[in-house]
Amino acid sequence: MQRRRLAAELQRLRGASGRTLEEVAERLECSPAKISRIENNLVAVRIQDARELLDFYRVSGERREELLTMVREARRKGWWSAYSAVMDESTENLLSLEEDAVRVSIYDERAVSPLLQTPDYARAQLTAADELDSAAIERRVELLAERQRIATGPDGPQLAIVLDEAPLRRYAGGTAIMAGQLDRLIHASDQNKLELRVMPFSRGPSNAQGFPAQIFEFAADPRVVYTEQFGGGGRMIEAAEEVGLYLSAFEQLWARALTPSATRDFLKALRVEL
Repeated sequence: MQRRRLAAELQRLRGASGRTLEEVAERLECSPAKISRIENNLVAVRIQDARELLDFYRVSGERREELLTMVREARRKGWWSAYSAVMDESTENLLSLEEDAVRVSIYDERAVSPLLQTPDYARAQLTAADELDSAAIERRVELLAERQRIATGPDGPQLAIVLDEAPLRRYAGGTAIMAGQLDRLIHASDQNKLELRVMPFSRGPSNAQGFPAQIFEFAADPRVVYTEQFGGGGRMIEAAEEVGLYLSAFEQLWARALTPSATRDFLKALRVEL
C-alpha cells in the first residue's frame, strides 16, 4: 500500500514539475523505463533515487520528510515475509491490503472465508485444492492463523462477510470438521468488529454469483478490489468504475442476505442437523 501511494505521488510530482520521463531519467542516469516502472509500482524506489527525484521536483521541508518516510516504510518487509516459501506475490498483496484497510467486505460462494476457517477446515481445503506435502500445508495453516489473529484483532479492520449456503453444506473433511467450523462461525457471528450474514438458497440467485471478491476500504485511499483467479493467484482492481460495479453487487447481496440474528439462527440449525 505504501508503494502504491508513493508511486502515485511521484507520478503526480513529475507531472506538476513539467518534466518528461526522459528528463528525469537523464538526471538519475538511468533509463526512462526504470522511472516508468517506479511510477507504475512495478519496482520499489531506492532511498537514494527518491532523494534525487525530490531534489529534481523541488520538494522540501516537511513534505519531503513525509515522502522519504514512505520510501522507507514501502521497503519494509511485512510480517508475512517469514512465510514467503509457501505463498506467491498475489498473496503478499492481499495481506498488505488487509493490514492497511479500515473495512473489508468479503463474498465467496466456494468456501468459508479464510478469516473464519478453523485449522482443520483449512487443512481439508488445502489438501483438496493443492498438491502440497504435509509440511507445506502446516506452514500455510500457521500463516492463516497469524493472518486471522491480526485481521480480527483490536487493530484489525471492520469485517463484513457474506457466506453462501453452498460451502456450509459441503462438508469439507467430514461432518466432525464441519461441526467445528460451524461452531467457529456461530461464535464469530457475535463479535463486535465482524458482521456476518448468510445468503441462503431460498433467496435465489444474486448478481454476485460466480464473482468472489474482497473490497478493501482505507482511511485516505480509494477502494481496491481483490479477486482470486482460477488456478491460483489474484488480481487487484483499482479502476473506480470497475470497483463501483463490485461494490454495488456486494451491497445488493448484503441487503438480500439474512440479518445477523437470522444468520446465527441459521448456523445453529445447520449445526443441529450434523
